[in-house]
Amino acid sequence: MAEIVFGAATSHSPLLAAPPNLWAERAGQDRANPELYDHSGVIRSFDDLAAAAGDRFAQARTPGAWEENWRRCEAALARLREDFRRVAPDVVLIVGDDQRELFTETNQPAMAISAAASMTTGLLDDHDSEFLKEAAHSYLMDAEFTFAGHAALAEDLVRGLMREGIDVGWMADAPPGTGFGHAYGFPIHQFLQPEPVPVIPFMLNTYYPPNQPSPRRCFQLGRALRAAAAASPVEARVAVLASGGLSHFVVNEELDRQVLDAIASKDSEALCDIPEALLNSGSSEIRNWITVAGAMEGRPVDWSEYVPIVRSAAGTGCGMGFLSWR
Repeated sequence: MAEIVFGAATSHSPLLAAPPNLWAERAGQDRANPELYDHSGVIRSFDDLAAAAGDRFAQARTPGAWEENWRRCEAALARLREDFRRVAPDVVLIVGDDQRELFTETNQPAMAISAAASMTTGLLDDHDSEFLKEAAHSYLMDAEFTFAGHAALAEDLVRGLMREGIDVGWMADAPPGTGFGHAYGFPIHQFLQPEPVPVIPFMLNTYYPPNQPSPRRCFQLGRALRAAAAASPVEARVAVLASGGLSHFVVNEELDRQVLDAIASKDSEALCDIPEALLNSGSSEIRNWITVAGAMEGRPVDWSEYVPIVRSAAGTGCGMGFLSWR
C-alpha cells in the first residue's frame, strides 16, 4: 500500500524568493490591490488600513526587522529541506491552489488531481520588475520546467476519494497552453531539487467563489486522502505538503496563531470551525493547511515556525508559516 510517512506545510510568498532590499517594491504594489481584507473579512482601501494602523507597524518595517525575518524564514526553509532529505519519500503530494494558471472562470473545479506522468510549470512573463524576476525563478516559472508525476498512484487516489464520498476533478493533462503555478514550483525548487521525486499536484479552489470548500470539507478531504493512499496497491512512501498561506495580503496574526495552535493541539473542531469569512484572498490558502492536517490527524507536530512579515504602513505582507509533523 501507499503510506503517508511525512507531512509538512509552508508558505510560498514571493517574499521568500526576493531578498529584503526588494520588499519595498512589493509594498508599493499593495496600494493597487483591490483585495485587502481587514481582520473581520471586510475589504478596505490601503489608505483606510494605514490610517487605522497609525504607526503600529513602524518598527516591523525597518531594514533590521526585515533582515531578521528573512533570516528566520531562510532557516525554516532549510529545516524543511533537511526533513525532506531525511525522510526521502518516493512521491510528494502537494496540496496547493491554482490562481488562473490552469483554470479559468469557464471551468473552476472545487478540487482536482493531476494524473499526468509528466507536467510542466507555466511562465511568469512580467520580468520588468526585479522583484518578480526573483519570484519567477524561485517558482520555477522563469522558464518551462518539467517534472514527473505518478499516474498510477494518482488514479488510485481518485478512485479512493470517490469511495470516500469526495467527488474530485480528474486531469490526465493540463489545459493546452497552460502550466502548473507557484504553489507547485516553489516547493519543488525549495525541497526536492536537484533530482525531484514524482509529484502529484492536488488543486484546491481556495480563492474563487462560489465553490470554495469549507474548512470542515477540507479536513474531511485530508482524512479521505490518507484512506485512499492506504487502499492503493502501489508501494510508495508518500509525503504530503500544504503549499501557501498563512494570512495575506493583510497580516492577521490572531488567525494565523489560531490555525497553528489548533494543529499543534490536534483540535480538529477548531480547524473545522474557522470562519469562512476570514479565508479570503491569500488567507484562503489556509484551506491547504487544514487539508493536510486532516491527512496527518493524530500525529504530533515536530516543529513549527511563524514569522509575520509586514511590509507597509497598512499592515500588508504575509504571515509566514512553516510546519513539520512527526
